[in-house]
Amino acid sequence: MQRQLVITGDDFGRTPSANEAIEAAHRDGVLTSASLMVTGEAAGDALARARELPSLSLGLHLVLCDGVPAAAPRLLPDLVGSDGRLAPTSSVGARFVLPRVRRQLGIEIRAQLERFLESGHSLDHVDGHHHLHLMPIAFGLLLDALDGLAVEPVPARPPAARVRLSREDRLARRPGAGWRAEVVPQVLAILAGWCGRRFRGRLASAGRRSPERVYGIRATHGVDESYLGWLLPRLVAGDVEIFAHPDRASVEGRREEAALRSPSVREAIARSGFRLVNSRGEPAATTGSP
Repeated sequence: MQRQLVITGDDFGRTPSANEAIEAAHRDGVLTSASLMVTGEAAGDALARARELPSLSLGLHLVLCDGVPAAAPRLLPDLVGSDGRLAPTSSVGARFVLPRVRRQLGIEIRAQLERFLESGHSLDHVDGHHHLHLMPIAFGLLLDALDGLAVEPVPARPPAARVRLSREDRLARRPGAGWRAEVVPQVLAILAGWCGRRFRGRLASAGRRSPERVYGIRATHGVDESYLGWLLPRLVAGDVEIFAHPDRASVEGRREEAALRSPSVREAIARSGFRLVNSRGEPAATTGSP
């Protein structure tokens, strides 16, 4: 069986500049999937673009911190601040163990899933902003919510066959990057990888799956042409996802967009023996013309 590669753009719907970069990277590049922030300031714009891009598979980028909730803030007193926004990453994790907070977390997860489905798009995958969907309590609540939605007459097909579990290896580290600049992503990758190993069996028993390898945490905002040119020939897994954050509002985001539209990256994918697909498993339909 030919090896498969999914390339995902995270933060779709966060800003118009992110939407523009993701659309361009799909239309004439190698990006095949996008993860939508349903409460992002440009979520409506992202959905409008997605309707014109039928080959772009769409999933939920679950936001449990640093964003706007989908549920009414009054239902989430322990998750939101006085401004009505979800609390910063640094202050949310420890609260999840409290029973009342778990109930609120379940409400918010369900609300974001329902808002996505109300858009009319099929929910092809789920992942999380800052990877908080991999926290044990959040992950369990997510699977419960997905199982609940699967028995309701809402989606046209079972939602989210794929859920992102982080499984990086030594190849994930950006060549030449200093350890000081990588402390946070290194620690995050270790924690996410540990959670991913714990949850793989549960995901399979729920009838869902995750790619064999997922790359992007250690190279956060550094998935540029040099990184992809180094990584792709060295990959040995048969089912791989690489996620990036293309965005025209930042230098790093513009570099990532350029990489995803680069003919040399497309050629490297072909030379490595990968079949480029979206998260539905459909062959990429991008043109490759700059």
